[in-house]
Amino acid sequence: MALPPMPLPPTGPEQLFAARLAADPGGPLVTFYDDATGERAELSAKSLANWVAKTHFLLVDELGAAVGDRAFVRLPVHWLAAPILLGCWYAGLEVVTDPATATIAFGDADSLSALITPDRLNGAFAVSLLSMARPSTPPPGMADYASSVRPMPDSWAAVRAQAGPGDAALAGRSRAELGEAARQAAGELGLGPAGRLMWTAAWTAPQDWIASLLAPLAVGGSVVLVRNPDPARGTARGEAEHATVSH
Repeated sequence: MALPPMPLPPTGPEQLFAARLAADPGGPLVTFYDDATGERAELSAKSLANWVAKTHFLLVDELGAAVGDRAFVRLPVHWLAAPILLGCWYAGLEVVTDPATATIAFGDADSLSALITPDRLNGAFAVSLLSMARPSTPPPGMADYASSVRPMPDSWAAVRAQAGPGDAALAGRSRAELGEAARQAAGELGLGPAGRLMWTAAWTAPQDWIASLLAPLAVGGSVVLVRNPDPARGTARGEAEHATVSH
């Protein structure tokens, strides 16, 4: 049964993440399974904050990205999407679905090779989908995200959100609109306070990021992302991970 949207004041994804980090820095926030490879990874809010900080500094310090720049992101269901999206938002970037409008791009190598011209961009990062975020050899003209982001500072205390609540954040939506959309998605999913969402659907549109990554933040909860899900493992996994909602 769907729950009503959480009665909270409008806030953007940065504030939702900061609130979750402050409330429970050590508990699981993003758990990831790939049933095709057997991989399992888990990040607390504190660990994710380190990755977000590194991505933020890669964009701001290394690339010189400015507030209002646009980043194209195309990834299958994967935990690395969380630090990439949040890192972009903390740097003041708008995440877009049309690569022709972007100055920076993140994606799996196959998707990026088919969709972008690297020499037109300020930065193009191939995101390796190998376990443990191991780097891989990127296509010509691109950099490997893992290799590029690891040397960056992980000082969360130095990270400051670079944009106000009215700035575009995702395909034309403002940060405040994203926060509201996250609370609405939580209600539609039936995800209550501190709920744990198990997400097995593919990502096909920005709304899927809102529902799978931002809705759990909006209720102070967590998410289990499953790539290449094996239906035979669903029930047992949901019980083992203490999922309160499956989608």
